[in-house]
Formats: sequence, structure tokens, C-alpha cells
Amino acid sequence: MKEKEYYSKTTLIKYRSWTEKAIKLFLGKHDKEGKNPYYASASPTKLFLIKRVEKKEKTKDFKDFKNKNENKKKGSEKAVKTKKKKIINFIDNLNIQVKKEDFKIVKQGAIESYNKFKEDISFEIGFDFQKATLNSDKQFLNRIIVNYLRHNLSEYDYRLQEIFGKVGKQEAYKLLNKKIYDKISEVYPQLKQECLNQLSKK
Repeated sequence: MKEKEYYSKTTLIKYRSWTEKAIKLFLGKHDKEGKNPYYASASPTKLFLIKRVEKKEKTKDFKDFKNKNENKKKGSEKAVKTKKKKIINFIDNLNIQVKKEDFKIVKQGAIESYNKFKEDISFEIGFDFQKATLNSDKQFLNRIIVNYLRHNLSEYDYRLQEIFGKVGKQEAYKLLNKKIYDKISEVYPQLKQECLNQLSKK
């Protein structure tokens, strides 16, 4: 027999809507083994007679099984969409708050927080770092100030925990970041450009 008289297992699953369970239930053992077309050292390709496959596909039992499987798949896809919509709506309806304080106090808090974080890491793995000061580069200071506001003067970290592991978390994460940066820009207009810079990298 020629190779074209067979469907590979991959072809059945990828192009003819078969599943592993359907193959086991309706076809059983493969009819032939062929060389793996991609890797010579890989396991042989399982082949099924086209005539036998197509005969099974015409049976009522197979059609019923296929329809049931497709309905189940659609139900799963619908459930995923519903969960994604739910988490997006949740984030979209959040009234994000960022605490308003004197900017000099915020800047000093950011500097102290940054230096403490770097000192802790330096102690653990050993490396030198340049401490942040009031005389540090303005762009650098704006960056650590925005980070400080996100993690210390807003509900950002708490909201991250709420979406962690949820279906649709990637879309929710992007929306949450936009909302937090927009709010920081609103409360601290002098940080708007830095917020835009950070948002563009998310």
C-alpha cells in the first residue's frame, strides 16, 4: 500500500477534528507505522487507513460523539470568555486612589525605599550600588518616585493579588497599569512623562 492511503494521527487531530479519546474509542490500534517526517530518531508515526477512518466518520456514533465534543468545547470557550469579561469589568470599574502628599516628602520616601531595597539585595548577594540622593539624576528620581507611589501610596499591589492566577489576567494587568499611571499623572502632574514612559514598556 502507498503512504497516501493513510492518515497520520497528527492529521486526524489537527485537520479532521479527531481527539485522542475518539481515536482510542473508534479506531483502536493504528494500522501501520511510518518514519517520523521531522526527526529520524523520534518514535514512528502512527498511521490509520483512510478508508477505515472515513467509514467511521460516517457512523451515527462517531457523529454524535463529535457533536457532543464540539458542544463541550464551545461551552468551555464561552466560560473562558465570561471569566475574562468579568475580571476586565472588575478592573474597569475600580476607582483607583493614589495618596496625595507633599512632593518633597514623597521624593524623600522614594529615595529611602530605593536605598533600603538595594541594601537588602546587596547584603544577600553582594554587590555595590550607588545610593539615591536628592542630587541624583532627575529622570532617575522620577522613575523611583513613580515606583514608590505605585507600591506604597496606592492599592496597586493589593489589586495585583486579586487578579493573580485569574483567567484574563494579562488583559486585566494592562488595564490596571494604565489606570494606576493615569491616576499618578493626575495627582502628581510633574510625573506624567515618566508615567507615560513606564506605561509604554508594560
